[in-house]
Amino acid sequence: MSFVTELVCDQCHASYSHREPILLCRSCGGVLDPQYDLAAIAKAVSLERIVARKPGVWRWREFLPITDERYFIDIGAGGSPLIECPQLSRWIGAQVLVKYEGQQPTGSLKDRSFAVAVAKAAELGVRGAITYSSGNAAVSLAAHANHIGMRGLILVNAWANRAKLAAIHALEMPIVLLDWRDFREVEALMVQAIRDLGLFAFVNFQNPWRHDGYKTYAYENWLDLGRHIPDHQIHPIGTGGGIFGSWKGYRDLSAIGWASAIPRLHGTQPAACASLVTAFRAGKFEAVPEGDPTATIAEAVANNVPLDAGRRPLRAIAATNGHAVAITDDEMRDGIRRLGQEGIFAEPAGASTVWAAKHLATQGVIQQGEVVVLHVTATGLKQAEALPVDGFPQIQPKLQDLERIVQQWMS
Repeated sequence: MSFVTELVCDQCHASYSHREPILLCRSCGGVLDPQYDLAAIAKAVSLERIVARKPGVWRWREFLPITDERYFIDIGAGGSPLIECPQLSRWIGAQVLVKYEGQQPTGSLKDRSFAVAVAKAAELGVRGAITYSSGNAAVSLAAHANHIGMRGLILVNAWANRAKLAAIHALEMPIVLLDWRDFREVEALMVQAIRDLGLFAFVNFQNPWRHDGYKTYAYENWLDLGRHIPDHQIHPIGTGGGIFGSWKGYRDLSAIGWASAIPRLHGTQPAACASLVTAFRAGKFEAVPEGDPTATIAEAVANNVPLDAGRRPLRAIAATNGHAVAITDDEMRDGIRRLGQEGIFAEPAGASTVWAAKHLATQGVIQQGEVVVLHVTATGLKQAEALPVDGFPQIQPKLQDLERIVQQWMS
């Protein structure tokens, strides 16, 4: 069973039933957040029963908003590995682990949020879905909606990676290419589609259910670390669902008495469009548009200002004494290589966490021996062209030619 109680607006605190298909606050247009009876969870939930279930988002069903288990969608979301990284640990000077979302069903973190949001929509009787996406969210929506026969329409960046478009197309979800220069245009379009066209949107935060799928990050990290929390957790930030959901999850664990603290939560953005980083440095809780989203390889998190002006990720960072860090494209490419040395293939956005950890360690924010979890949010197959693939030696199938290469390689 679920212990969800209501939806509450971040801005005006209006309350709504969790049993109706509402997206934004009807009073002020603000974003809504599910609330739970944590005292009842503390009394009713057995950790032993949770651990006995198979890994995945539904292992933590009592902390999620679906009240009828018949609507669970399980194509494998959640339960990603927490990987120890000895080379990164030596380089950064801390105990570094990677939460690798490349092994999710569609290869990215979005599967956690869409497993929950599409299931809740189905429970509410929603029959059609629409979302905007840089590519990863679109593939995840297509997979989860198709699994239950829900129709959908995908608005995708006009400059989206061809591999992501191919995946959406393979799942037979209708695609519309969206040409924009200011992310507020996308935000406004989706609000109008919700209000005037009666569409049920799945854009993170405009949809009040998606970010609760990311609460499972906190539960899994805590369990995989032997029922301890990490000292630091680093997330790439697009809209900020991952970092905000993690914050909610750790607060759940603390409220029911399973954890005694919350990690410092840090966020990364591309240096080419780092409005949230600018706001953080200025001590502000709202970001203003900045930069060019098309000028970075980190297309999964590229926007000139996060939805809802970045209020939620900025709150999570401030509340946990975290930091926001701008990462250059060259640093992301180096991060891809360094993760590759650990056996992890990352897309640029996920690889941004590597140099964020290095910068924070250099600044003394991350201390020697502390536990640091890097959230690598998608497989590198999402953007395989992020690193150059040329300049390789070419030889004839002759032993002497191969011997020459081997000698160079061993020297």
